[in-house]
Parts: sequence; structure tokens; C-alpha cells
Amino acid sequence: MDSDSGDQSSVIIPDVCLVNNTTSGNHHRYQTQYSRESQPLLPRMDSMDSNHIPWNSIIDDPEYADIIFQAERAIESGILPLRIAQGSSGSYFVKNLEGKIIGVFKPKDEEPYGRHNPKWSKWLQKTCCPCCFGRSCLVPNQGYLSEAGASIIDKKLKLNIVPRTKVVRLAADSFNYPAYKRKWMTAKREINERVSAQFHGKRVFQPRGLPTKIGSFQLFVEGYSDSDVLLKQIDHEPLPPDVSEQFQHQFERLVVLDYIIRNTDRNNGNWLIKYDKSTDERDKDTTSGRT
Repeated sequence: MDSDSGDQSSVIIPDVCLVNNTTSGNHHRYQTQYSRESQPLLPRMDSMDSNHIPWNSIIDDPEYADIIFQAERAIESGILPLRIAQGSSGSYFVKNLEGKIIGVFKPKDEEPYGRHNPKWSKWLQKTCCPCCFGRSCLVPNQGYLSEAGASIIDKKLKLNIVPRTKVVRLAADSFNYPAYKRKWMTAKREINERVSAQFHGKRVFQPRGLPTKIGSFQLFVEGYSDSDVLLKQIDHEPLPPDVSEQFQHQFERLVVLDYIIRNTDRNNGNWLIKYDKSTDERDKDTTSGRT
């Protein structure tokens, strides 16, 4: 190769070199701590100041952002999320100011492997018999990312079977917080009230509430029920041929999605079906009349 071709190739394909880090010390520590491949995709919740991170600044989906804003306003007004009894982790129905359920929030630290999972049965199983708890192929405490990832893939493939889901931060008294955090927040509030009464509005601590929790927020869909309910009905009363074919197509989409995202947790309790028998009968009457 001559010198001219060598100079040209060096411009097209630059040499691989190490660049000195010129960033600040805090950012350098953050990169060193969380840039390794073995580290989780997001840092621990207590390693960063969650009150100053604009996680809920959603600019690519105004409708979704408005729903999150409604949830935040409802929590501030005392309409707290309601914990869902089913499942092996802490998940919550989130409501708006009218008390209508608008989403399901699943905090990271309340997942089956989470430190603050409120379901004691799973905690006992994990503590007393860890060899029989969960699946070794799964990365712990990443379920909320899988929820959001499934929504992204569903949108890209245009399957339209997963409600919109994103990663957000919320804080509410109904979430499962450690007792010491609740006591510490209560103590700071009482100290501020006493200082304010003595020194005319002065305070010792910043008026912050409980720390926010990161997790997945999935929009609520109305009229759906657990698939186990409808599948039992189908055993006694089969679906009409056209409805059965439509159901098969929708189920095949679910199978494709689970295969792509490597979902190993699919069962009849975590996918939903909506079947309106009265609507199907009206469609039949309309079809026969036109014929």
C-alpha cells in the first residue's frame, strides 16, 4: 500500500486510543461505579438524589405524560395508590383525582427479589428455601425494565397487545417504606413545626416527603379480566368460529412477543382477555339482517 492510500485509510478509520477523563470528580466516580458490564442498568435508588432527577419529564408522549401528572396530583391530594393483593410482589392501582384507576405501578424495590417486597410469603420462601425461589436465568430486580421493554417491542412490531408502559418515579404513603424512613420523616416534620412556631416560619430541614420509588407504570385497561376466568368459560361454552379465530390470532401475537423478549413467567394469571358476548351477538344480528 502506498503512502497516499495509507493516509486516506487513517482518516476513514481512526485509531483506537484512550481518552483522558476531563469530567468532574463526581461524574468520574459515577462512571467508574456504574459503567462496568456486571453492574445493573440503573444505579441504586439510594445512591442518587431522586428528588432532583426529572424522571417524569416525558416529552415524546404527551398523553402518557398527562396521565402521570394526574397520578401525581391525586397522590398530593391524598388519593393514594391501592396495593394489589394478587401477585408475588408489591404492585399498586394508581388513581386520578376522580378516584378512577388509571395505571398500575410496580416499584423496583418491591419486586419478588426486592428488599422491600411487602408479600411476606415470598420473603419467607426466599429466606428459608432460596434454592427453590425464582429462576436462576433471571437478573434480579430488573422486572420493571422488562415491563417497559415489552411495551417498546410491542409498539415497534405493531402487535398492539401490551398497554403503554414506561419507567417513572412516584412517592406515596401507601408504598412499602422501611419504618426508620417513616419515623425520620415524621421527626423532621415535627421539628420544622416547632422551629417555625418559635422563629416565625424558619425551618431546619427542607420540606421533602418520602423518597420517590422508581418502577414501571402501565396504563390501566378497562373491561379486561384474567384469562383464567374466560378459559374456564370456554371449556363449558365454546366460542363462535369467527371469535375463536380472532382469539387464536391474538394469542399467537402474545406467543411471538414472549419468544422475542424471552418471557419465562407467562401463566393464566398475568395476561388479560376482554370478551363482550353481547357485542358479538349484536354483530351476528346485524350480519344476518344485511344478508
